Amino acid sequence: MATYYVSSSTGSNTNNGLSPSSPWLTLAFALGAALGTNPGVVGGDIIYIAPGNYNENVVIGFSTPSSVVQILGDPLNIQGFPSVVPNIVNWFSTGSSPLTATSKNSITIKNIYFENFSNYYSVDAITCYSWSYEKCVFASRISHTVAQSVSLGLTVNKCIFGIGNIDKGIVITGASGANYNINTVINDCISVAIMGFLKLDGNIGGVTVYNCTAFATDQVIRNNSANTTDKLIIKNTFMSSGNNNVIFSTSTNTTTLDFCHRIGNIINATETNQVTTPKQGIDYGYSRLTGFGINDFFAPYASSVNAGSGTPTGAPATDIYGVTWFSNPDIGAPQRSSTLNFQQQANSVERNASAITIAPASTSQSIELYLGATGLTFATSGLAAYYVRNREAPTPITLVTQTPTGAWSSGGFAEISSSLVPGVYRLDVPNAAFAAGASDVTIVVRGASGTNGAVLTVTLSSGGLTAAQTAAAVWDEATASHTTHGTYGWNTLRADAQSKQGLVTLHSSGGINRVDADVHAIVNDTAAATYLKGALLHDGTGYVDADAVRISTSTAAANELEGALLHNGTDYISADLLTPVSAATSVHIGPYQLLADGLGADQPLDVNVGTATSIDVQVTDANGTGIDITGATVTAKVYSSAGTLVASYAGTATYADNGRLTFGLTTTVTNTSGTYTVTVTRTTGATDTQIFGPLRLYVRPV
Repeated sequence: MATYYVSSSTGSNTNNGLSPSSPWLTLAFALGAALGTNPGVVGGDIIYIAPGNYNENVVIGFSTPSSVVQILGDPLNIQGFPSVVPNIVNWFSTGSSPLTATSKNSITIKNIYFENFSNYYSVDAITCYSWSYEKCVFASRISHTVAQSVSLGLTVNKCIFGIGNIDKGIVITGASGANYNINTVINDCISVAIMGFLKLDGNIGGVTVYNCTAFATDQVIRNNSANTTDKLIIKNTFMSSGNNNVIFSTSTNTTTLDFCHRIGNIINATETNQVTTPKQGIDYGYSRLTGFGINDFFAPYASSVNAGSGTPTGAPATDIYGVTWFSNPDIGAPQRSSTLNFQQQANSVERNASAITIAPASTSQSIELYLGATGLTFATSGLAAYYVRNREAPTPITLVTQTPTGAWSSGGFAEISSSLVPGVYRLDVPNAAFAAGASDVTIVVRGASGTNGAVLTVTLSSGGLTAAQTAAAVWDEATASHTTHGTYGWNTLRADAQSKQGLVTLHSSGGINRVDADVHAIVNDTAAATYLKGALLHDGTGYVDADAVRISTSTAAANELEGALLHNGTDYISADLLTPVSAATSVHIGPYQLLADGLGADQPLDVNVGTATSIDVQVTDANGTGIDITGATVTAKVYSSAGTLVASYAGTATYADNGRLTFGLTTTVTNTSGTYTVTVTRTTGATDTQIFGPLRLYVRPV
């Protein structure tokens, strides 16, 4: 099986026709007997036609295929023809039929607008069997001629026939003589052809018409067959004729109507379950003009006699636009809308989601989109998905089947729950969409009937500030900017000109005392130390030794500081503030991307499944003071809930003297959701190894 491509705007018949970027120029070349070096179209082949105008009279020249050949218009440019925008696929001819075929079976034609206002058929098929038309518009009639005793097997589904016809929209001619069944089905069609909708000539029968809407100045349907064995059966169809005869059969007992609504008479036809009323019950655009609703032009209005009056027996499951019937089918091709007004309905079927953030180079990412309509699948007609990386051309996403909770699969598409979250769908985005190198990606899903689509913009960012950015934002911040009393900046110890000279000043602002001093530079028995002693008086009698760099355990200074830090009159904090008194036990989560509370290892690291990012941690002693890791080897190890080592990551020091380091958390861990623990090992020699942590890590499913 081969797939060929045709584009009237970008193609050339010297191309190989095997890709959207190398299409042929003309349909005549594509459907001819020989295609240059190619063997010609054979059974199972597909020909995609790009949006554009094709002024051609084409005679199919390839051999009769052994299986179906598909001729498919691509108005949405789902195939991705370069430099082609979505538009009509218009096939027309000014002096002859656009398409002619003789003895060519098994042809499917879809999504094409045939426009021809001369005295010719849009399609003239002679002794051609097993043809089907779907979602086509015909501004002129189609004709099929069949030989006696041969099954035609014609299907016409969701097509529209225009006003340019000089004869019925569908004309099927068979030889006279014995009766025979042509196995023809016509579903969900609209006809406004002047001379009518359907004409049968010869003793042919076995034609069924379901859920069609047809208007004519002449008879809507004319049955010239005398076949009483294989009848013409019409169900759930609305018909209105200007000459007062809706159905004209030349013989009795050849045509039956069931659950139909007609405005006009029937000749030699039998009828059951008919709707009898002078009212047409057609909306004709009234709801849109007034804002009452959003009915399609030929649909019945909500209270119409046609609404829900059809029978589901043998009827198509959806209307002409692919919308499932509310209950019993309506009479006619388009279904009535709900009673929502236009603005309400528009708001309910289209969502433009706010931007979300995903780390660059993330893989196996699934997103949720609101499309409004329910019941869509990866194979729904017209449904298409694309991603657009910043300043790049759109890339189609090939949709494949998926389940709401299945393992990620590129292009996977599934409705999550039509009852609990109707209209919400899962899409597994291809990994290439989130590759590093672009600032953002826009994802679009659109094209299916009943939805205006969804647009989601994803910012590609690891989030937060880098270590260098944080250092610049904090340590390089000008203290002169913080002059508002009571703010954190105002109450923070500041190194000003006096403190740099070894002086210290005690200030009181808003009832809060602070020392302006270069605290780390205070030396014993200096003027600055003397000032600090006075600043830390506890009860007027004692003070803390001014060796602020190191307060030793069990000294008078330590005892005084303990008293100064009384909590509730009875309890106090140990004065062993700067010298570690026990093994280091905590890991601090970095303040950049994930958590910034600084509370220690009892605050978990919480990430989404599939995250790959840098984690900033600090190793500290029991009192929260950073442990110097200068020259040390630091390693982060991640263990599963069962205690099994999952991954080890080399740490990179960022502020070594304060115990700050980073390690890169990868999808080796985060591809599987669950609870993990993280420890950090500091090694300076064969006999000097410390283990810090554990830190709780939650990997949550998206």
